[in-house]
Amino acid sequence: MHTGDAISGPVGYVGGGLQMQVDAQIGPAGDVWVTNNWQHYPAALGKVDEALSALGAGQGVVVFYGMAKPVKTPLIGPPQRP
Repeated sequence: MHTGDAISGPVGYVGGGLQMQVDAQIGPAGDVWVTNNWQHYPAALGKVDEALSALGAGQGVVVFYGMAKPVKTPLIGPPQRP
């Protein structure tokens, strides 16, 4: 793969694992961590039965091992090459 290549299929991601990302981070080893904040979006809007009210929060973390180049994680400022 090259920079800018799509990593999903032709219709994108389905099934909830990577549909509404909240954050993506690159770890020192080059692993890409993506958090997901989608499970049952009407629950986040407060328009569901009380039994479903806790489903508005995120429900997953996806990790792509070794997808990025390793980085040096700084205490302050942007990531840098090691």
